[in-house]
Amino acid sequence: MGGGQSVRATHFQHTPGADPAEDDPDEQHISISNKMVERLVEDATLAGGAAAAVASTAIAPRADYKDKIYMEKLKCLDEHHSETLGLTVEDLNATATRIELRTANMLSVVPVCADCKEQVIECYNNESPTDTIKCWETVGAFTKCVQDAATTRLRARTQKDAREHARRSRHVAHAREHALRDLGPPPLKEAVSN
Repeated sequence: MGGGQSVRATHFQHTPGADPAEDDPDEQHISISNKMVERLVEDATLAGGAAAAVASTAIAPRADYKDKIYMEKLKCLDEHHSETLGLTVEDLNATATRIELRTANMLSVVPVCADCKEQVIECYNNESPTDTIKCWETVGAFTKCVQDAATTRLRARTQKDAREHARRSRHVAHAREHALRDLGPPPLKEAVSN
């Protein structure tokens, strides 16, 4: 063995008080410390893990291994993000469902303020990254256009809801009137005047 390597010694011992001649020749006892048992278990575990790693790399190409690493990292990031913000898949699905319900009956799918949007994009494309502040007025005009469109749509939606509510109220009042008429006493016939 080399000078820098450690050597593990194993001592064979006979049980005290037992006659060495009585021992079964096939049975020998080895006395090792608990620390040695821990080392052997650790070595076996590492050897088993190394053998499994060698077998998996022999079967799977290196790209699959990288994909697995990235997937594990993404999973950890997702768990951290979910834990930090309290966001779960169920919350996300509920939010998506709410948005779909609110936008399912939209009257138009025409983009809002398309001309202002194009002006903003042109401004950012034409300016250097350090001069984007020059697009401030264009962005402000786009923001005002979007807010005005939202106000107009909200006003139209509110008026539509008010008309629908009034129609339902008239329908309910009419139905109530007929129900009370049907439940009330029959109309009296006027006495025939003499």
